[in-house]
Amino acid sequence: VEALLAASSIGKIFVVGPQDRLRKTLGGLPGEVIIVEQAGQMLSNAWAAIRASEKRDHAHDETVDPLRPLLFVSSDLPLISAAAVDDFVIRCADQDKHSEIKFSMMVGVAEEASLKLFYPEDVKEGIHRPYVNFSDCRVRLANIYVTRPRTMSNQQFLETGFAHRKAEKLRNVLALAWKFLGQAGGWQAAWITLKLQLTLAVSKNQGWLYRRMRKQNRRELVEKSCGDVLGGTVRIVITSYGGLSLDVDNQEDYLVLSQRFEDWSRIEPVEPEV
Repeated sequence: VEALLAASSIGKIFVVGPQDRLRKTLGGLPGEVIIVEQAGQMLSNAWAAIRASEKRDHAHDETVDPLRPLLFVSSDLPLISAAAVDDFVIRCADQDKHSEIKFSMMVGVAEEASLKLFYPEDVKEGIHRPYVNFSDCRVRLANIYVTRPRTMSNQQFLETGFAHRKAEKLRNVLALAWKFLGQAGGWQAAWITLKLQLTLAVSKNQGWLYRRMRKQNRRELVEKSCGDVLGGTVRIVITSYGGLSLDVDNQEDYLVLSQRFEDWSRIEPVEPEV
């Protein structure tokens, strides 16, 4: 929350969770911080914040601007900073500027070059997670998005996508692929999902099969497929701050990030290579 308050690109901040506990934790912060009671799973909580923001902005006007961009970040990012937030917002604004349309969702990803800095080194602990292998880059999902949720016609499917977004286990991949099949453009989305997972499976030795499969994994195909399923337009945006991809999913992540926090907080951004 302090990082968002310090970011020049952010207005009001809506924090979703258990209100009583959050009031104790966030007490004394400026009026820009509004606490919203949690509503359920991730998407339900996101919509609770969206409705709260719309109600606040349009207290005397029922009109909602569907093109108003909103920033979404998860609450488990120890390495988030005001600079990282502003950098991502600027990159998203640039994507909008050079497009004939306003994107429904701009998804943050961190590139391999920025994530190598967090690998284990010598006797020091680190974090090394699997990549999505595109033809021109290798990336990890970052927990930051700029979105216009009112422009997506199939918002219900977002819950399914978020529920299975950690596609490191085959059962998650198969579950996501199965859900895809009932959606518009679902068969293509299912095929792309499985192909990305197969590319990951053969990536260890980076032999000829891996190189051949990776060559076919073009970002624009993934963007179009995701857009077809969600009923909107999607753009993948690479952040230069790899720390935005390091969320705390478990006790092991927490311990490593606690041990390396001071060192990693000083890591400089790495410009994307593509």
